[in-house]
Amino acid sequence: MTTTYTVKIHHQGEDYIIEVPEDQTVLAVAQEAGVELPSSCLAGVCTTCAALIKSGTVEQSEGMGISPELQSQGYALLCVAHPTSDLVIESEKEEIVYSKQFGKS
Repeated sequence: MTTTYTVKIHHQGEDYIIEVPEDQTVLAVAQEAGVELPSSCLAGVCTTCAALIKSGTVEQSEGMGISPELQSQGYALLCVAHPTSDLVIESEKEEIVYSKQFGKS
């Protein structure tokens, strides 16, 4: 039986609460629920869907677009993030992740 987790997403001043099965990504379920989170490649390569995990944990081994160091700081790519616990997330962290990972130009 698949475990389902409660995910609270803070997005553009609003809070959304969704239930995400462990075998689905946070982004996919959020989109199905009508939460319009930023996304682009849907493959864990770019940083468009980057978010900050304020509490909880995710499995995102397919997230090639985010360094292990940033993952350890709580950043995640929601297109490849599978919940492993209940979560509290802040969306739209692409600029921060990009800057920390690649430096300012």
